Amino acid sequence: MILLQVQQVMRRFGADVLFDNVQMDIQEHARVALVGRNGAGKSTLLKMIAGETVPDEGQISMRKGLTIGYLAQDQGLDSNNTIWEEMSSVFAELHAIEKRMHQLENQLSDPAIMNDEQAYQQTLKTYDQIQTGFQQKNGYGYQAEIRGVLHGFQFDADVYDKSVTALSGGQKTQLALAKLLLEKRDLLILDEPTNHLDVETLTWLESYLQSYSGALLIVSHDRYFLDRVTNKIVEIDKGKLYEYDTNYSGFVELKVQREEMELATERKRQSLLRV
Repeated sequence: MILLQVQQVMRRFGADVLFDNVQMDIQEHARVALVGRNGAGKSTLLKMIAGETVPDEGQISMRKGLTIGYLAQDQGLDSNNTIWEEMSSVFAELHAIEKRMHQLENQLSDPAIMNDEQAYQQTLKTYDQIQTGFQQKNGYGYQAEIRGVLHGFQFDADVYDKSVTALSGGQKTQLALAKLLLEKRDLLILDEPTNHLDVETLTWLESYLQSYSGALLIVSHDRYFLDRVTNKIVEIDKGKLYEYDTNYSGFVELKVQREEMELATERKRQSLLRV
């Protein structure tokens, strides 16, 4: 199933065209790396796909109800909450359900309800229904999920009460990524997510993204990270887009073959012009 389509998109900078007639699809569960030289327009295209900006020409269409998580390069989390409060805010719906469950628990222990069989059974039925939904949404496991993701980014229990504002720029960026992972969006767009990560955290992130249920669109200069996490390469080169159904190592070989074929075609064309 196609989540998103980029259709004949163009971006200009003044009189110059950064890229033109860009077309690509992002499928459900896709693992796409966007690559190209510095200044080719990778971050610009990501911002368009994320809805941060609009194309000069063309359009980007998406499946109805598609949820997108976007982390710009070195984008830090800005919040006055503590680390735990900020991560826990992702599960606001579960907090509301939990509050409702506590209200019903209090009602079930209320003598007025307990002595009214019909009211008690109705309240018990409502409680059972809400509790089932709570369980299905991982209501009894979300705190462990938060702890697991925070631990992956080297935030242990002794800093949970620390204010986000007190963190370094690199830590705020890591926390922004941690929050995105917990939100479980349908499409996760990451611009240089490996910045500020040590080897241990990078290894954890690779493993997490490999099992991520949504689609991934990633820009990264870390070719080993791309090899482990992605299986499709989309390259922006001289304003045009090329797709390769392989990981980064396979892309390097296929790119050489493409350039050799293009060179041979150009030599043939020049030769015919001279005749």
